[in-house]
Amino acid sequence: MASILRDSDPVTPDFSAEPPTEIVNIGTLLAAGMVVSGTNRTRISEEYRIAVSRILRNSVRRNPNAQKGELIMVTSARPGEGKSFTALNLAGAIAHNVMRPTVLVDVDFKKRSLTHLLRLSDRKGLLDVASTGRVSAESLIIPTAIDHLSILPVGRDAGDLEGGLERRPVSQVIDYLASRFPECLFILDLPPCLSTSDPSTLAPVVNEAIMVVEAERTQRAEVESALDLIKLCPKVTVLLNKIRTTRRNTFGAYDYYGSYS
Repeated sequence: MASILRDSDPVTPDFSAEPPTEIVNIGTLLAAGMVVSGTNRTRISEEYRIAVSRILRNSVRRNPNAQKGELIMVTSARPGEGKSFTALNLAGAIAHNVMRPTVLVDVDFKKRSLTHLLRLSDRKGLLDVASTGRVSAESLIIPTAIDHLSILPVGRDAGDLEGGLERRPVSQVIDYLASRFPECLFILDLPPCLSTSDPSTLAPVVNEAIMVVEAERTQRAEVESALDLIKLCPKVTVLLNKIRTTRRNTFGAYDYYGSYS
């Protein structure tokens, strides 16, 4: 790992200074489910803006002495609750509205939803860095058509998928990126808590966890079990997803459910 975790001075990221021949274009982002990239304001895009303001309220970015970029992982209790959609739009909202350098990282090794949706399945990424140590993580970060937003795909080297993060130095790579780019915010799309130990492994490493919960589907016991698995995370925010709307609702698809520190 010496070639990855080398000592180097922190820098302000500019991943689009010398963009590759291909970037993630706006059409691909929209097809993947991005709803916060345009000027047309919808209820759900407004909800994400509100969610971002609450999530970043106590951001380490407010600390001028912060030495690392902020790490926020997005997970859920079980599959199908909308965590990847949430990760994509939180990252887009932060980049588009807050104009803070943001990297969306696909850490869901089995499903690889974001990597597939963004048509990056043939690109090297996080797993290739962690598995081989022969490529720099910075060189694999791909800019998008949205200013300040970049993507780090999961990568092509799947390795032993049953090993989990415990058998790969993935957390070291993520920690290195946070140290290398202290001005940056990293949104990490993790698998569901009740499907793998990966969120539990990263919980002590990240600054905050976003737990996406589908209304009227996920049982309270499942949510409590998932929260218990990431209890070592300094802060956990729960987002209630897919709630039913009424005419009295100003916002409805998402709701800010609570925060635990």
